Amino acid sequence: MASEKDKRNDGYENGKQPDKISKVNEPGGVYQPQDPPTFEKVWFMFQQSDKKWQETERFLKEKSLETERLMKEQSRETDKRFKETDRLVRNLSKNMGGLNNTVGEVAEDYFRGAFSKLGELSDVKVKTVDGLQRTVGKLTGQFDIVVFGDTANIVVEVKHKLRKQDVVRFYEKIFPTFKRLYPEHCKVRLFGAVAGMTIDDEALAQALDQGLLVFTQSGQKIVQLNPEGFEPREF
Repeated sequence: MASEKDKRNDGYENGKQPDKISKVNEPGGVYQPQDPPTFEKVWFMFQQSDKKWQETERFLKEKSLETERLMKEQSRETDKRFKETDRLVRNLSKNMGGLNNTVGEVAEDYFRGAFSKLGELSDVKVKTVDGLQRTVGKLTGQFDIVVFGDTANIVVEVKHKLRKQDVVRFYEKIFPTFKRLYPEHCKVRLFGAVAGMTIDDEALAQALDQGLLVFTQSGQKIVQLNPEGFEPREF
């Protein structure tokens, strides 16, 4: 038979079994059974979730409106900068155009005055020097300088810096237009000439190849660049 000591070791004392304690091996200690969810609890949880969803939706909408506003402001600022840049470019182009016109007018005035002071130009006695402009029907022509001589007239195209394309344009377009608009000035010999404050090498070679007289300035004097013995082309 078991001794009293053995009974105590088996969890018995005085012949009575000890009370059972409802414990589980789970975190949190004593197990507490929960009541099943009621309609009120479910409804309350639903209302809380709906409230949070509405707040989230309102937040996203506000952010969307704010983003749209910022994008519109940025777009307006960008358009404003583009317009300002376009205005500055237009003004710069206008000023550059005005500067180019002014430089061109200075060159024309210089050569017009220089030719007027010459008694003779390429074996042609100078009578008068003038600029001409005329429109006949749809044809319009403006000519920088025309030197009227006793036995010949000389049509002169003037540029501040004479380039090859200026020479080509002169003998292909400007000179033929002069002959159509001013037939009365073509009854005598007619020569062509180009003049520039500076002249690049290609322009000089092109002008000489087409039989044109070529003039530039050196210091306070006008200089003819045609080589000795050059025979100008009669148009």
